[in-house]
Amino acid sequence: MRHAAALLLLVLAAPSCSTETVDAKVQAQKAFEDWVHTCIDGESMKVFHSLSDGYKSGWLFDRFREGDTTFKRWRAELSGTARTDLDLWLGVAKMHDDGRTEGLPSDVLLHPSFTQLFSEYFIRTHDGIKVQMSRYQIAKVYGDNSGVTIVVKNGLSSTEMYGLIYERDGWKIDAYRQPLTGGR
Repeated sequence: MRHAAALLLLVLAAPSCSTETVDAKVQAQKAFEDWVHTCIDGESMKVFHSLSDGYKSGWLFDRFREGDTTFKRWRAELSGTARTDLDLWLGVAKMHDDGRTEGLPSDVLLHPSFTQLFSEYFIRTHDGIKVQMSRYQIAKVYGDNSGVTIVVKNGLSSTEMYGLIYERDGWKIDAYRQPLTGGR
């Protein structure tokens, strides 16, 4: 009897995979699955709004670092406070060589031309995205206090990983890890 009581006490006191963690993983997985379908369907605005602010900041900095002409045109057409804040942000991002250390200012993130810029890139690459994501199969979902990681098999003998965080109104894609191949 003492053994059973001690075991029960141990179980009750031990850290567990709380219902909250399980619910978060389920919700994040559902958000990820919805996002994949949105990507496949070519709904660029929904895809954009499913990305975290940090991911958007990093994405924009990557376009700057590539010297992309579409980015240069967009930047040249941007005006007012949004342009000033973008240039100040770019200065800081260049110092860190990272677009995520300091996130994009809200007037840039919320500027209608920014969503349009993303949409242009997305539409240009949609055929490849559709082919790639239509093969995805979720292999594993991990969760902790920093967010949720989803591992997918991509149909090409490798896996990819996506990190999701809860931001403002729901789960957002915050990180992507290139395909990991098996073997040595």
